[in-house]
Amino acid sequence: MAFSLSLVALGFLWAWTGRSGEVRPTPWVLREAWPPREAPYVVLFTDPLCPFCQRLEREVKGLEGCVRYVPVLGHAGSMEAWLERLLREGWEEERARRWLLEGHREARASGVRLTPTALAVGADGRMKTVVGYSSPERWKKGVKDGLECAGP
Repeated sequence: MAFSLSLVALGFLWAWTGRSGEVRPTPWVLREAWPPREAPYVVLFTDPLCPFCQRLEREVKGLEGCVRYVPVLGHAGSMEAWLERLLREGWEEERARRWLLEGHREARASGVRLTPTALAVGADGRMKTVVGYSSPERWKKGVKDGLECAGP
């Protein structure tokens, strides 16, 4: 248990210090992130069982109009948790499973290594990566630049 907590802390510190690199979204990510919407928006690469993702999800409640999701399946049970969410949203199960598997592959191909990772896509096409979630203030400051929907 202590070892896994140490790994989580190390990963968090790595992200917090900004050494995780930029996300370079594949065309699939920009086209298929859910739900579809026009820029500006924020793509959240999340795992429903990641505690930092869960904290972030609570914070983005006021930004539903500009958030899109790409699944990351990093924990045992993540596929089932994502699937349950999509089925509640009215997805057909086979389509949801395909999207989840493809989305996870595309997240990795885009350079996502830690959850949550956010990719802010401005109306002008400019992109900014925010890795991790340490506080609402840091996260909002990170994605706000260039996004009208991020608010004050």
